[in-house]
Amino acid sequence: MTLLVRFFPVRSREGVDAFTREMQERAAAARKFYTTLGVHRESWFFQDTPHGSIVIGVTEVDELEAAAEQYAESEDGFSLWFKQRVYDLSGIDPNEAPKGPPSETVFDSSGHDAWPSERLVVRAYPVRSRDAVLEFANELQHQRTSEMRRFYDGYQVARETWHLQDMPGGPLLIGVTALKNPELNAQAYGEAQDAFAVWFKKKVEEVSGVDPNVTPLGPPSEQIFEFVA
Repeated sequence: MTLLVRFFPVRSREGVDAFTREMQERAAAARKFYTTLGVHRESWFFQDTPHGSIVIGVTEVDELEAAAEQYAESEDGFSLWFKQRVYDLSGIDPNEAPKGPPSETVFDSSGHDAWPSERLVVRAYPVRSRDAVLEFANELQHQRTSEMRRFYDGYQVARETWHLQDMPGGPLLIGVTALKNPELNAQAYGEAQDAFAVWFKKKVEEVSGVDPNVTPLGPPSEQIFEFVA
C-alpha cells in the first residue's frame, strides 16, 4: 500500500465546503469511485497558510501508478464531475496531474508501508530552508534513530511522515501523524524538557518559525472530508 500526500491551492473556502457537501450527498457514488481505484482511505484537511488557503489530501491506495492512470483516463459521470470540481477549485487538471502537485517524502518515522488506523493529525508548516529540513530529517533517521524511536513511542505516535512540496511563495512541509490521544500527548510534548525533546522542538522552530511550546500540534488544520473503505 502507498501513502500519497499533497496539497492543492484552493480559490475559496466556500467552494471547498460546497464540494465536500456534494461528496456527502453522493456518498454511494463516491464509495464506488474510491473502491474502483483501490483507495482504502482518503482524508482532506483545510488550512490557511502564509501562501494562501490549501487543502491537504492524504490517500492510502493499493497501486498508486495504476490508480493514477486509471483516474486520469476515467470518463464515467462521477469521475468527470469530480475532476472538474478539483480543477475549478485549484486550477490543477487531474487529467494531466492525476496524483496532484508533486510532493517529496523526506521523513518516515517507521519505514513501514502500512498506515495505521489511529487518528490523523495533518498540517502544513512554512519552511525557511529546504536544505535545513533535509538535514533535520537525515539526522533523525540516521544519527539519532534510537532517541527518535523512544521520543515517538513516548507520545503514542504510530507513524509520522514529512512531505516537502513547492508553491510559488516557497516550500511547505506537510506533517502527517497517526497517534492516540492527540490533545493529551500534544500537551505533554509542549511541556517536555528532556534533552531530545528540547532539541527537536528547537529544530522545528528553526526550520519553520513555528514554536512547538506554543502550538505543539503545529499550525491548525481542519479535517473536512474522509473516505474509509
